[in-house]
Amino acid sequence: MSLKKLDKGDCRNVLVVAITPRNEDQQVDLDGVRQNARYLVQNGVNFIMPECGTGLVYDASLEEYEAVVGTFIDEVGNESYVVPGIGPGFGRSLEMGSIANYLGADGVMIMPVVGPASAMGVYNGLKAITEKIKLPTILYQRRLDIMTVDDVICLCQLDEIIGLKYAVDNVDAFKQIAEKAGDQAAMTCGMAEDPCIEYLENGAIGFSSGMANFVPRMSMSLLQNFMSGNKAEAERLRSLMIPFEDFRGEGGARYSSSALHAAMDYVGLAGGPVIPFATDVSQQDLPRVHTMMDALMTEEKKL
Repeated sequence: MSLKKLDKGDCRNVLVVAITPRNEDQQVDLDGVRQNARYLVQNGVNFIMPECGTGLVYDASLEEYEAVVGTFIDEVGNESYVVPGIGPGFGRSLEMGSIANYLGADGVMIMPVVGPASAMGVYNGLKAITEKIKLPTILYQRRLDIMTVDDVICLCQLDEIIGLKYAVDNVDAFKQIAEKAGDQAAMTCGMAEDPCIEYLENGAIGFSSGMANFVPRMSMSLLQNFMSGNKAEAERLRSLMIPFEDFRGEGGARYSSSALHAAMDYVGLAGGPVIPFATDVSQQDLPRVHTMMDALMTEEKKL
């Protein structure tokens, strides 16, 4: 978007974690990126996060990363913030952060550490990344052992840190962070629609979503209804979305990303295959996706 500096107030939102569409040869589908980006902004989305976990940034090349992020930025113009993931890892975060800065991204999100790490090392590394990149930054917390409550609270005091995407199944720890750091950085639920209401009740001001790639109005309506006090409607929408989220989580979450790709293909958006090490939805499971999508898109069109 780049009309003003991204800040924590902009995270009072549905943070749409965009997929990375690919052609049948598994090369990035940039025309598909443009199509998906237009669909999002035409349906009111103004916070897009490409090349994160759902976008399978872990296995993307730097060339692909630059092409995808740049295409999102070019396509949405001033209609949406574009906040790509960077990492995982220290060196890769710096490389991707430099690319994001060059392309004019509105901010970045540092992906969770996946290699050997200690709490002190992660704290020092995250601090150094934010200081070197100098872009508004969202932290992504998936573990409490190497991103302790106290360390995250301290990191949220940094000028560059504007938000926290919290994805640990521990509401009590989240409440501690929100109570002490919520004034400095936006607290968001990083586990999509299923648990989002519980976290919104305990200090979150927004949540991230993969399903918003194809049902953005449902996701945004859920948040808007909760914030306006209509919890019953928020719960109704959430209940409609849970079966798809449960499907993504089956079998060790083997379809976490590919279910979204299959859903996109079914409704005429750009999905395509996923890149290794992920796996595509099997032919025998596709009918389940299609049945769920029929119900979801019926509701989406009503909104």
